[in-house]
Amino acid sequence: MMGKRIRHLCIITHRLADVDAYCSAYALSSLFKRHARDITIVFPAGLNAIATKVMQHIPLDVTPLIIDEVRDGSGANGNDVNSGSIISERDVEYIVDVLNQYDKDDLILIVDTNNPVMLAGISEGVARSKARKVVIDHHPIAVEASMLGIDEMRVDVNASSACEMVYRLFKEMRRRLSRDVATALLLGVLTDTQNLAIARCSTISMVADICRFTSLEECRSIIAVERDYSERVARLKAAQRCRLYRVKVGNAVGVDSNSNSNSNSNQSLIIIAVSKVGSHHASAAKALIDLGADLSIVVSSEGSIAKASLRSTQSFYARTRLHLGTDILARISSAGGGHPTAASIALEMDEEGLIRSILQLIKERLGRLDPL
Repeated sequence: MMGKRIRHLCIITHRLADVDAYCSAYALSSLFKRHARDITIVFPAGLNAIATKVMQHIPLDVTPLIIDEVRDGSGANGNDVNSGSIISERDVEYIVDVLNQYDKDDLILIVDTNNPVMLAGISEGVARSKARKVVIDHHPIAVEASMLGIDEMRVDVNASSACEMVYRLFKEMRRRLSRDVATALLLGVLTDTQNLAIARCSTISMVADICRFTSLEECRSIIAVERDYSERVARLKAAQRCRLYRVKVGNAVGVDSNSNSNSNSNQSLIIIAVSKVGSHHASAAKALIDLGADLSIVVSSEGSIAKASLRSTQSFYARTRLHLGTDILARISSAGGGHPTAASIALEMDEEGLIRSILQLIKERLGRLDPL
């Protein structure tokens, strides 16, 4: 990736950057600081709540640009996030104009983003730019990404997070981790592995190395968030409104549908929970898994846009090999995708239509769904 000195570097994450996306951008800006004359970081449509909290603990030393998708003008509007970080809001046209001025001596890093639809309207600007373009990600790359003219793909779907991919770059470039960079990388890993609950052995080895420079306990305290009233209500309503289905997978036979006596046979039974909420659909989907579902589907809507979050247990994925991102949501729309056990989608469709589409794909892979 490194050659001669970079004139302009632009780091771009997905819409509403999460902790992994923000922390990857933070670490990359530190890694390339001595190699680039100037660095621009773009967060399309801003950051989510937890990423904003993380920014308060480890603020960027460059001004991040937020794409305001509804603004008409191109003037800046600074907003204090904390004493060390100012966010500059710009419209799509402004960012596209910046990218159009880049040439072969410049570099665009697209981080934790596998689909141009997640770039909040600047994908055409990225595609037209003459800069060298590199994707750093741990999601399966969507076919649509080919329109961006990517020069290099640094993608490993077995990596825990984009931060793990960035960590590998530090090792490759033989750069020592500062405390703040180590903190950022560990935060990204923790959030994308559910506090290491779904981490692979290779990730644990990386975490052990990172912990030489930062504190695991401190990082866990940074991302510990007390759920507000609206989120708690959404999680409870998701359970209240839940529809349950059962499907039998594997080779087990002779399961009595009214009996729970055969524990081995019951291992072949999958419970699917489907619900609707007004907001916090991702948190609600996680709540249904915590309650005992193997797979949860929670849908909400905003105007004509339906949104869905899917979550599953590791056991569900091991038994079915059903990848929630590529096997379900990406097949419905290029706007959908994610990980094997966590994925999301947002598209113009009614809520029930989206639920039917998701359930139909599940039926095609797993068989008949019996209501519980």
